[in-house]
Amino acid sequence: MKRKTILKTLILIILIIFFISIIVIGYNKVAENNQYNIYEKNLEIPIFLYHHIVENKSEIEYDYMQTTKDTFEKQIIGLKNSGYHFISYNDLIQYKEGKKSLYKKSAVITFDDGAEDIYKIAYPILKKHNIPFTMFVITDYVGLETYITWEEAREIQNSGLGLIASHSQRHEDFSKLSVEQAIENVNNSYKAIEENLGEQKTKIFTYPYGLYGEGQSEALEKEGYIINLTDNKINKSKDLNLYGLHRCYPLSDSVFKIKLKIMYRSIRY
Repeated sequence: MKRKTILKTLILIILIIFFISIIVIGYNKVAENNQYNIYEKNLEIPIFLYHHIVENKSEIEYDYMQTTKDTFEKQIIGLKNSGYHFISYNDLIQYKEGKKSLYKKSAVITFDDGAEDIYKIAYPILKKHNIPFTMFVITDYVGLETYITWEEAREIQNSGLGLIASHSQRHEDFSKLSVEQAIENVNNSYKAIEENLGEQKTKIFTYPYGLYGEGQSEALEKEGYIINLTDNKINKSKDLNLYGLHRCYPLSDSVFKIKLKIMYRSIRY
């Protein structure tokens, strides 16, 4: 008799857990399309960083820098199917200023360096799925072998999906530059961008190697630049800082692993 009672109790517990799970999953699915302003909810907003997108695994030499075409597209599709909405830096800026609401799950796609493979491989995928993105170019390298040309950069910008921004003039180590040198470098890089692509209303800078010197961020903020860090942390609404935005690497992770890392980094940091 006791065994039957225990069995019924276990079945009841399993059924309760099952129905609660269904309710939670259903609520989360509905909530994915809810939008919030910066004062309503503390959102987690990952900015994903890529360097190179290659055709297949045989081309991978540095797995911390390269992602295959197939993996990249699976990540994009998988995140979209998981409820993520991809946004631009302009969306993020307006959100910070209280002028725009964001979806519960919002994310930004970025590429550092301005490699030719981004134009040839990643860009068609992003166009196919209508995903906004930002490419941070090393301005003195534009037009050199393996890097995009200004014509390609213009095509990306004119698509309405891509924003071209600065990753310095020659990928210098900014921790070795004075504040004055840092400002001059970024200003010169944007001068090159505007000479080739026209006036840029949104100006964003990413430190090469993720390194910087004391006082540089404050000085660049005064110059009007949005600033990216590269520290594998997740941005949160409650302390969203446009002059110290966090970015993380998806690398070749599965979508499940990407989401786990977002949860882990959100809790840890």
